[in-house]
Amino acid sequence: MSEDNVILNPIGVVESAYREVTDRFDYEHSEAFIRIRPELEPALAGIEYFSHLWVIYHQHRSREWLKMKGWGSEPPLVVPEGDDRAGQGVFSGRFPCRPSGLGSCIVRLVRREGGRLAVCGLDALDGTPVLDVKVYVPQFDAYPEAAAPLHWAGVMNRPGDAAQAARAFHWDTTNAEFALGLRAGLAALARLKARRGERLCARLRSGFFFAQGWEAATGCSALRGTLEWTAEPGELWRAELSGATGEGVVLHVPGREWRDAAEVMGAPESRLLLSATDD
Repeated sequence: MSEDNVILNPIGVVESAYREVTDRFDYEHSEAFIRIRPELEPALAGIEYFSHLWVIYHQHRSREWLKMKGWGSEPPLVVPEGDDRAGQGVFSGRFPCRPSGLGSCIVRLVRREGGRLAVCGLDALDGTPVLDVKVYVPQFDAYPEAAAPLHWAGVMNRPGDAAQAARAFHWDTTNAEFALGLRAGLAALARLKARRGERLCARLRSGFFFAQGWEAATGCSALRGTLEWTAEPGELWRAELSGATGEGVVLHVPGREWRDAAEVMGAPESRLLLSATDD
């Protein structure tokens, strides 16, 4: 595969009221403009019949964003510690510091004014070079069956969204089995003297939601090939966590006697784990 540099010519520029780098913009409800180069205006013919557009642009001020976040001067490949998404690769997020410098978003086309497009939802600063505009076609661009990690977009919540966040994951209604998996996973990490995100593998014989809570605590995941899960309809579940050097811990957990998450979170560890052995 060739790694030669690619030269791209902007087709236009963003005109926006947002001129400073900050995390507090409300792009979704703000109107901005894309001004197309005059000689390219004929290429816009018919675009006004579409409601939404893909916009590809150059993240020309990404270093300012990195400085604001305290992430250094060069785009990291993995989100640094201290961020809600620490350990997540840049390609598995929508971070405005792509290694390629390319940004993209879907916008609502409000109107066309000759070679100027009024749009809503454009997450780019004033003066951003626009590299391409493509029409959004639901039949091609929308996949209702697509999957994403639970609450992935929660990182976009604003400070005033606390009530919404509480409804999405409320203490009183959180699944007891999930809470049990969370506590068991944390206990296993402590016994192994390990941290989430290290090279760990797990084997579980448990309920489904227990496995989800365990994954949240340990980072072991079937998607990464580090979690082997077998459904266990019985009363006693088995959870094993192993490190890179082969050391491991096995926990035995009573899985069916809990009323709610509050009981699980308030129970002493001796009640949660009937036995714990090092293998």
